[in-house]
Amino acid sequence: MLILFFPTFAVLLGVAIAVGAVVGGARSGEKQARSLRESKASGSAELVELDKLRIKAQTLNLVFKLLIGVLVAACFAVGLSGAGTVVTIVCVVVSAAGLLLFWAKLSALRKRFSDSFKENVVRKELEAFLAVEAYEPDSTLDESVVKESRLFPRWDIYSGNDYLSAARGGVKFTQSDIHLQEEREETYTDSDGDTHTRTVYETLFRGRLAVFGYDAISNEPVYVYGRGRKHAAKGEIQTELDSFNQKFRVMAADAVSAFRILTPPVLEGIVSASERLGCPMSLSFLNDKIYIALSNGDAFEASARGDVTLAEQRRRIRAEVQTVLDLIDTIYLKK
Repeated sequence: MLILFFPTFAVLLGVAIAVGAVVGGARSGEKQARSLRESKASGSAELVELDKLRIKAQTLNLVFKLLIGVLVAACFAVGLSGAGTVVTIVCVVVSAAGLLLFWAKLSALRKRFSDSFKENVVRKELEAFLAVEAYEPDSTLDESVVKESRLFPRWDIYSGNDYLSAARGGVKFTQSDIHLQEEREETYTDSDGDTHTRTVYETLFRGRLAVFGYDAISNEPVYVYGRGRKHAAKGEIQTELDSFNQKFRVMAADAVSAFRILTPPVLEGIVSASERLGCPMSLSFLNDKIYIALSNGDAFEASARGDVTLAEQRRRIRAEVQTVLDLIDTIYLKK
C-alpha cells in the first residue's frame, strides 16, 4: 500500500518544496532590498558590488530549491504517465545532471562571494582596530604551534584558515581558526543484519587559537582548562576565587608555580573574558607565551545561504574582531 501511495507523496513533496521556496523568497525580498540600500548609503562601491554578489548567490539558492521541487515532480509525473521505464530513467539522469551543473555554478559563486567578503569586510574591520602585519584567509597556524600549546591531547586531522598576525598597543600576536578531527573505524549493522565497517570523523575542536608573547614570572607551564574539557584531573589546583573555580580548573606542577602567574587580577580577568566572549575557553602559559583556545567555530566565514544580509554579517564580523580586542585588553594586560 505504501508503494502505491509513494509516487503521489513524492509529487506532493516536490510541489511543497517549490511552494515553500517561493513563499520564503517573497518574504525575504524586502529584507534584501533594504540591505542593498544600506550598502549604497555606505558610499563604498566595493560593498555595493559585494552585496549584489550576495543577493545573486542567495537568489540562485532559491532557484536551486525550486528546481529540485520541479524536477522531482516532473520525473514522477513522467513515471506515472506510462511513458515507459527508459524514458523515466532518462528524465532522472538528465535532471540529476542539470542539478549537478547548477550546483557547480552556485558553488563557484559562493566562493567568489566568500573571497570578496574576506577582502572587503574582514580585512578592513581588522585593519580598523589592529596593526595588521598579515591576514591570509587560506592559511593557518603551523601544526607545530598547536602541539606547542599542549591544549589538545590528540587529533588525527588538522586544518584551518584565516591566519592573522597583528599588534595592538604594542602587544603582538598571531591567530587562526583551526579544526581538529579524530578519524576512526566503526562497525555497524545494516537492515539485512549484515555487519560493515566505515570511517567516521569526529570534530574534537573547532575554533580559534591565539598566541601572545608573554614574559611570565614562572618558567613552569601552567594550564587553565574550561570545565567542559576532558583532561585528567591529576595535579588540579584550586584557587581562592570561587567564580573562577566554577568555570575553570588549573593544572600545574605545583601551586607556587601556578599562582606566580595566576594572580588575583589575572584570575578575575580570565573570568571576565569568558563571560564577555561567551564561548568555552582554555589557556596555557608556557615558553613565554600565552596560548588561548576559543571554541567559537569558523569565525570569519561569510554566508550566501538563507536570507542573512550583508549588514548583519558585517555586524557579526565586528563582534568577532571585538573578541580579539577583548582577549588583549582583558587578559594580556592584567599581569
